[in-house]
Amino acid sequence: MPSKKCLEIFTLVFLTFGQTVLAQAQKPKISLSFPENFRSNEEIEVLVSISDLKKVPYDLKISIEKDKKVLSEIYNEKEEKWQSSLYYIKNLFSGPSFEGKLKLRMKKEFLFLEGGAEILAKVRESGKSSYTEYRGKIKILKPEIKKEGKKEKFLAEVPKNSKKEKISPKVIGILNSIFCASIILFLKLRLKNSKLEK
Repeated sequence: MPSKKCLEIFTLVFLTFGQTVLAQAQKPKISLSFPENFRSNEEIEVLVSISDLKKVPYDLKISIEKDKKVLSEIYNEKEEKWQSSLYYIKNLFSGPSFEGKLKLRMKKEFLFLEGGAEILAKVRESGKSSYTEYRGKIKILKPEIKKEGKKEKFLAEVPKNSKKEKISPKVIGILNSIFCASIILFLKLRLKNSKLEK
């Protein structure tokens, strides 16, 4: 007949094992759909599908990373702004499942980066530190160059919401030349007058 101590150890092991299996069974399942490659000055759309969730609020973050460095920003629709992919979008959805599209773009300092990278998705219960993760491969291509006559212009450098300049650079240059010339003339006249006064 097994001793009381053996029964306690067996019960403890069984409960621990049971909790581990249960915890693994309840982990969210993440699936992402995204392009295999994209130009570094383009936004990409990521289709996110998550199942096996509890009926509680969840936080989500999606990032493009290379050498443990976060290269991307994610569009936060709730706050209507771009934010670093380093941070979670909090209370984005509640269980038991979630499906949605999120937009990513490269941070300005990485606009001319190219090569292989990883796309990561992390989901966690709001307010908790433990998370479930998804990893996939993505390729970053050179930004597209738009040729305008003899000039080459990077699309990455043109913000979408930028307003057209009211005064052309040529007009500014001419006005600047006239202003400089008038100052030089004024100074010459002052110098000439001061010599005559003496």
